[in-house]
Amino acid sequence: MATVVTVAVNVKVNIDEFNQLLGIYIGLQRKSAALVVQNTGRLFCKDMLGYTPPFSGSGPSSQGRSGMDNVARNKGRSNVSRDVRKIFAPLAQAPAQQVAEFGNLGIFSAWMNAKKELPPPHKPSWVFDWFKDRGFLSVGEWELFKKYESNSSGSGVATFWSGTTEGKVKSLHEAIRGKPAYRVKEQLNKVYVDDWKVVERYIKRVQTRVGRLKSGWYYAGRALGKMPSIAWVEAQGGQDKICLINLKGSTPTVRVGSQGKERFSPWYSLMRSAMNHRAYVMRLQMLRWLKDPRNHGTLKQVIAKMPQGFNVLETKD
Repeated sequence: MATVVTVAVNVKVNIDEFNQLLGIYIGLQRKSAALVVQNTGRLFCKDMLGYTPPFSGSGPSSQGRSGMDNVARNKGRSNVSRDVRKIFAPLAQAPAQQVAEFGNLGIFSAWMNAKKELPPPHKPSWVFDWFKDRGFLSVGEWELFKKYESNSSGSGVATFWSGTTEGKVKSLHEAIRGKPAYRVKEQLNKVYVDDWKVVERYIKRVQTRVGRLKSGWYYAGRALGKMPSIAWVEAQGGQDKICLINLKGSTPTVRVGSQGKERFSPWYSLMRSAMNHRAYVMRLQMLRWLKDPRNHGTLKQVIAKMPQGFNVLETKD
C-alpha cells in the first residue's frame, strides 16, 4: 500500500484556521517566526492587489501580475468613462422627441446648432431641410417642431442642462452611483449637456483615482518588505494603509488592511478569497517539504491537524 497526498482546493478558512496553519507553517521552516509572519503578511498584501478591482480579467486572480498591469489600469479607467456616460451625453445626441417634450425654445435652438456642427446627415431630416438657413429660431419654428416631434414615439422626457459645470456633473454622478458599491445602472433617460468638454474633463479627473482601492494594500505590503512596482497604484499614496507590526517576543503579529474598504462593499468576500488562496499556497509548500519519505511522520501529523486541507488516498503498489 502507498499513501498519496495532494493539496485540497477550494478550501475556505477563517482567521483562526489561517493562524493555526501559519503556526504549523512556521514550525516547518528554518526561519524565525518573526520573519515568516512578516513575509506572509507581505505576500497577503500582494495577493490583495489581484483580489481588489480593477481586475486584469473577468475577476480576481493570483496569476502573475494580474490586477497590477496596465490592462487592469485601463479597464478601471474605461469603467469610469462608461459609468459617467451612462448618465450624461452631448446635447447633439438627444432624440428630437425628447427635445420637443422638454419644452424649451433655448434648448431647441442650442440642439439645432450642436447638430449642425456634426457631419451630415442630420436627423430628423425634415427639420434641417426647413430650418437649415435660419440663424435664429423663432417661436413659430419651435411650435412647428413640437407639433411633429412631440407626438413621435420615444422614451419620455430627458433632462437638459444649459451652463454645465464640473461641480454639477460630480454632484449628480456621485448621487447616482451611491456608496459603497459605486455602481451606475443604465439610465432610462440621459442628462444632455450643452458643453461635453466639461464632462470629459470630469471623467479624466475621476480616472486619476483608479488604483486607490489597491493602494492601502500596496503600501501596507511595502511596509513589510519588497513589493512589485506599480506606478498607477503608487501614485494614489499610502493614506489608506493599515499596517501594525509587532515582531517581538514568541508570538509575532502583523495586522494589515486598507481604509479603502469603506468605499467598496464586496471587500470582505474578496479578502476572504485572498486568504483562502494564501492558505492554499502555504499548504502546497508544506506538502513539498514533507513529501520526502523521511518526513512522512510529520506529514501525517500535519494532516491530522487540518484534514480538510489535504486529500489522502491509499493505493496499491
